[in-house]
Amino acid sequence: MKKIVLLCCCITSTFFGTPQNIEISFQQDARLLLVGDTKKNDPLTLNLLAKVEIPILKFKKDHISIYPSAEYANLVGGNFQRYSFGAAYAVKKIYGKFGATAFFDVGNIYRQKRSFFSLSATGELNYRLNDWLKIIGTQQLTQRNDLKTLYNSKKEFLISGFFGLKFSF
Repeated sequence: MKKIVLLCCCITSTFFGTPQNIEISFQQDARLLLVGDTKKNDPLTLNLLAKVEIPILKFKKDHISIYPSAEYANLVGGNFQRYSFGAAYAVKKIYGKFGATAFFDVGNIYRQKRSFFSLSATGELNYRLNDWLKIIGTQQLTQRNDLKTLYNSKKEFLISGFFGLKFSF
């Protein structure tokens, strides 16, 4: 996972020069951490999401970024991995120290030695603590073809809520 994120950063920085204000976020699924789910995943189930946001177009109050992301969950039915690449539109300040970002990406889910195409849309609300640290909360809508194929689920999309930290460099 680390190698994929690092490789994506190197490739994209080659195309756009030396990026400035790269942001790296680490998030945990709130429901799986606090209460678990109805699929026998207990509270404190690990479900981590990491993103590396690289600004490519900067404006006075907002910017457009590209990003690789990686998600890993240690689930009862076997681990879940999702790797993706996407674009984001970020507004630095919507009110006081609050900002917001919209993310759209394309990726693959790896589960039970199989690969599944996946789209995702995410909304993020962040609170700036200082110049290099933000507290973030996100709502993610993800296409889950793995559930349809492996478990005959009728749900094609799932919503997840994450919280975490975002570091600026």
